[in-house]
Amino acid sequence: MSKKRARHRSASPSVLPSPRVAVHDGFFRRIPQFAQFCAGALLLCFSGLAAYFNSLQNGWVWDDVHLIATNPDLRPEAPLSRAFSRDVWLFRHPGAGGHNNYFRPMQTLAYRLTAALFGLDPRMFHAVSLAFHLLVTVLAFALFWRVGGRMVGAFAGAALFAVHPIHTEAVDWCSALPDLGCAAFFVLAFLLFHEAGMTSSGDVPPTRSRTWRIFCFVLSCLAFSAALLWKEMAVVFPLVILAWILLLGEFSGLRARLLGAARLSAPYWGILAAYLLLRFRVLGYLATRQREWNLTPLSFSLSVLDLLRQYWWKLLVPFPLNAYYVFVPVERLADPRALAAVLFALAAAVGIWFAARRAPLIAFSALWVFLTLVPVLDLYGVGHNVFTERYLYLPSLGFCPLVVLLAARGAGWPPPSIRKPTVITCLLAVLVFFTAITARRNPEWKDDATLFSRTLQVSPRAPFVHFMVASLQSNSASGEAAAERHYLQAISLAERESPPDYLDMVLSYEGLAPIYANGGRFDRAMEALDHVRKIDPNDPEVDSEEGVLLEQAGRWSQAAAYLKKAEQRDPEDPNLLNALGLLAWQYDHQLDQAAAYFLKAIAIHSVADDFSASLHNNLGAVYGGMGKIPEAIREFQTAVATAPSDPEFRTHLAQALVLVGRVQEARSELLVALAGAPGYAPARDALHELIAR
Repeated sequence: MSKKRARHRSASPSVLPSPRVAVHDGFFRRIPQFAQFCAGALLLCFSGLAAYFNSLQNGWVWDDVHLIATNPDLRPEAPLSRAFSRDVWLFRHPGAGGHNNYFRPMQTLAYRLTAALFGLDPRMFHAVSLAFHLLVTVLAFALFWRVGGRMVGAFAGAALFAVHPIHTEAVDWCSALPDLGCAAFFVLAFLLFHEAGMTSSGDVPPTRSRTWRIFCFVLSCLAFSAALLWKEMAVVFPLVILAWILLLGEFSGLRARLLGAARLSAPYWGILAAYLLLRFRVLGYLATRQREWNLTPLSFSLSVLDLLRQYWWKLLVPFPLNAYYVFVPVERLADPRALAAVLFALAAAVGIWFAARRAPLIAFSALWVFLTLVPVLDLYGVGHNVFTERYLYLPSLGFCPLVVLLAARGAGWPPPSIRKPTVITCLLAVLVFFTAITARRNPEWKDDATLFSRTLQVSPRAPFVHFMVASLQSNSASGEAAAERHYLQAISLAERESPPDYLDMVLSYEGLAPIYANGGRFDRAMEALDHVRKIDPNDPEVDSEEGVLLEQAGRWSQAAAYLKKAEQRDPEDPNLLNALGLLAWQYDHQLDQAAAYFLKAIAIHSVADDFSASLHNNLGAVYGGMGKIPEAIREFQTAVATAPSDPEFRTHLAQALVLVGRVQEARSELLVALAGAPGYAPARDALHELIAR
């Protein structure tokens, strides 16, 4: 009777493997290995800098202006408790209540600390994002080394992560800092869990003290808590722990393995429960719908599988890259995408099943990708942009070592004499190629005009992109004509989506209204706002928009009613404050109140742009009416410095300078204004009047 051969698992780390040498007598023997790690970490940082250094000159993009530059929660006088008592976007519409899933206190605290140390300089915020990326890279290097046990393989995986082009959105966009912060503490929590060390019997490993194990485990729990407060994607951490123990834990038998997994992951489930309670207390819900898809259970499942397939493909082939992808749900089995998605899911399931028995570390790396993508597969709960590159930042921490592990298994084909040079050459070629792609993509995030003009080329059927391009058009007649075309295109595309994209329709109609008003088409402007009210009766912007248009038409009393109503809903909207200032100045003749409105708007809108220049110009005119000529000159000078090509600001400055006898300076300002705009009548008339004196 033949004996059964004992199943032999391939060499793998224990649940939380311990060092092979004791701390008290092996410290000096570990110095060379530690030195190798430090050298590797330094080289990885240089690699990351080479890929992303040119991103440090980028400015504010997309949500950055609202979320950082003009965010009242980042001011020194704002209570720190706001970070833990509201969602990150509540400051935009404080009277509207919660309407998103973004409870991220660490994001607000990080922005506030950066602003306190360096001011609202976009270069410093980009430097913080890059620093976080380098930190995650070094932590990934440490994790890959401790888990895989091979320094070279760990370095290869971390190097691939450092320069992978899929990370450009997360690193280049300051508003994506939560993805970096969450990943840093997620990896740190897992690394500390791994370093805590525990055998299958629960005994303390002889090479590690119980105090050290407890210390690492407590720090792991704290790091997991921080990851949750950075971004919601961290909720899957207990599942990652379960996958690790079930695949790589040294427990004999399935029952012991399941019990061990439950026991070791229990504290993390407890932390997750506490976080969900806090989240519910702050938001009033655990998650809310942000998209209204009309999907059956079958079409939802097929769409999720197709989304997974797209994410994996983008990790494997990270080009072309795009800031906004148009996601179309899979609604029928006859759709070729459905077949591709199902085949991909089956192939992945079979591959992980076989790898779990023969190469558990490969299976775990693949599961890391799938598990960390789970939070962004809720098609109803994710943001407006369903498929987003930054969502792959955390999953790529599983993908990069997976590629290295698979490559190592397939590296046996070259002859032994050239095997090592061949592998090194291939790795270097990939790293150089990825670095070049990453460095080339960074300038696309320089500003909104650059980003969305490029995005429109890749996603011409995205209504949101047409809206963004339209909103960036100049105030010239040709610019407004182009903006009108893009707004109408956005509305047309949004109407054809299933269901219609009501948000982009509302935004585009609100963008059309001032264009029509500037062209004297007030009836069409009001009609556009009527469309907004029909689509979304609770839209927080429409009262303010209508008040501004009525103000522009000279219908001051009607404008006052809408503007006062809008002020009750959102008293910190700089556009509304500007309109209220104009109302107090031109209609009520309350110059002190008008100045207060303009000052408040300037304090909120701290970005030096055309709108900021207009605010300073209006404040200067009010100061002039109050007889405060030096203060008026100061505000006009600020407006000119911010928007030097605007002839109106220079003309106002010249008129104020004349009042204090600085005639020669006034003449110079008028000449500069006319040089840039020869047909600007107020500057020409002011210059003639000055010459005639």
